[in-house]
Amino acid sequence: MKIHDLPRPDFSKKSFLVIEDYEGMRGILRDILGRAGTTRIDFAGSGGHALVMLEKHRYDAVLCDLHLGQGKNGQQVLEEARLRRLIAPHCVWLMVSAEKTSEMVMGSAETRPDDYLVKPITETLLFTRLQRQMDKKKVLAPIEQAMRDHEYLKAIRLVDQTLATTTPHTWDLKRLKAELAQLSGDLDQARVVFEDALNQRDLPWARLGMARLLFQEGRLDEALQHLLQVTDGSRSYLDAHDWLARTLESLGDLDGAQVALERALSVSPHVATRQSSLGQVAARRGDLETAVRAFGRSIELARNSPRASVEPYLNLARVFLARDENGEAAKVIGRLAGDMKSDSNAQFLARAMEIPIRLKTGDEQAARKLLEELAPSLRDDAHRLPAEMAFDLAAPLMQLGDSETTDALFSSLLANHHEHPDYANRVRALYAEAGREEEGVKLVIDATRSALEIMDKGVRLSREGKLDEALALLREARHKIPANPRLLLNHAYLLISYMEQRGRDLHLAKEALDCIQTARRAAPHEKRAGELLAKLERVGGGVEA
Repeated sequence: MKIHDLPRPDFSKKSFLVIEDYEGMRGILRDILGRAGTTRIDFAGSGGHALVMLEKHRYDAVLCDLHLGQGKNGQQVLEEARLRRLIAPHCVWLMVSAEKTSEMVMGSAETRPDDYLVKPITETLLFTRLQRQMDKKKVLAPIEQAMRDHEYLKAIRLVDQTLATTTPHTWDLKRLKAELAQLSGDLDQARVVFEDALNQRDLPWARLGMARLLFQEGRLDEALQHLLQVTDGSRSYLDAHDWLARTLESLGDLDGAQVALERALSVSPHVATRQSSLGQVAARRGDLETAVRAFGRSIELARNSPRASVEPYLNLARVFLARDENGEAAKVIGRLAGDMKSDSNAQFLARAMEIPIRLKTGDEQAARKLLEELAPSLRDDAHRLPAEMAFDLAAPLMQLGDSETTDALFSSLLANHHEHPDYANRVRALYAEAGREEEGVKLVIDATRSALEIMDKGVRLSREGKLDEALALLREARHKIPANPRLLLNHAYLLISYMEQRGRDLHLAKEALDCIQTARRAAPHEKRAGELLAKLERVGGGVEA
């Protein structure tokens, strides 16, 4: 049977959202879908309106134009909808565009819609693609729902059950299984899937997966060889370029890392996180012009979206200060304060960053006044500062004579990152330069020791069966050093052990999940985080995030 002879599907029970700014195209899509029996069709003429509709309703399919005039484009709508979980697991998302250029196609593919259609759209093509993706979603939706609920072991069981049947989605399922194995800390199972796939064919996702495992194990040269195979002669598998840059940077090849990022951005320039990564590598290389452009672009791309972050603003201000463009640095911090008015932490960081800016412009009086205002918060909430910002503030604080706040910043930094030797070395060097070498050495030793002693005591109490005391100790420690991945994972372990002995408790389960997720954000490749997620699930199912 030829494709144009296929019968029309029955979409009479399906609901659709059409996101299209051109009224004529909305009418065409309404008529086409109507011929398949569809009566439940909503329309949105802009990205903002689309998000409002997605907040109110759950759809079976979304047809979204890539270009939506002013405001958010289709790529940004999909990304935000996914981050905010506005898309049901069974929902099919088709991206639509008149663009045929590789940049637009690859840029759209970065957000991973279920399919990409190029205008003009025929009835047969639309129905074929929709039906194919709906059939696939019907199979994968229960698995995705389990993943959303952090029930990774359940999701793996569902994958295995489906693989035991005759299915056209074998490779999609195997890829999911490998991802789930990594999320649950079972790297050996993930390796088996990747190796099995590569033994059958040279699949980019499997080779990238192997590279990520090797990177996690510190086998950087082996990871690099896999990544070069994926990226050699191809600009289309952009995740691999990101990992190539990360691996080269870890190997000390900053030039190669920058080339890899620039290559990916030449294909898909509208990814804020990649622009930010380019800015960081370029700044480390001393290529401040590229760093300015990349951080500025990252800010623009993420503005007014869930991806918005203070880091690119702080990084851009830092680069301007390095270039002695103090006025531009002040403008960036002013923009940060304006763009994130409702974010109290962003406001706090913006105010703190004004201290080195005021001092460098020669306004010592204003800098001193600002420090007097912020010093108590800087000492009490030092953990809220990104690591590099502690170093940004150190010299100005020392110049202004506030050694107490300087010591508090670095005590917090080292306690939260006691396994990061570079920070300790930089702190010692900074104190030596300021004529406080002995104090710097003592601060490093004391901060590291305090973190380790708390964790050792917690472990000792738990082994003695004093779980209540151990939990109380670690809860108190979390207030003092809330960003230490090892402490967070130890806390989660104790909470899970407590529930294993005394029964599942929803509040304790949520507390454990929060610890694990916070630790994973700080240390994304920490295998133990996945193992504890699996252990938490065995206590009695997943936890709604």
